[in-house]
Amino acid sequence: AAATAAIEDVEFLDKAVAFNDHWCDWLSAELGKLGLEVTPSVGNFLLVHFPNEPGRDAAAADQFLLSQAIIVRRVTGYGLPNALRITVGTENENRAVIKALQQFTSGSNHSADGR
Repeated sequence: AAATAAIEDVEFLDKAVAFNDHWCDWLSAELGKLGLEVTPSVGNFLLVHFPNEPGRDAAAADQFLLSQAIIVRRVTGYGLPNALRITVGTENENRAVIKALQQFTSGSNHSADGR
């Protein structure tokens, strides 16, 4: 009964889709401003491509984000070593990931070991 009710809750679904569409577009635009390429998405996550440069690549970005308590997903196993999958989250989460990536891409970040 609960599953049927959830499937039939069109109003909730419409709100969820609108929320995701808005924040997916916002995140894509903000990431683009940072010089990062974003693969177009209609899901609840973005595939973000980083330069193939030591200290600026996806592995370095992942480590920096982890140091900021932001968890994203590496996609190396899918043949995309210089990309990260970033989920569309709440407004606060979306703004936090952009703020952290602004620090990372500007070079004002510090490595996890304090250098």
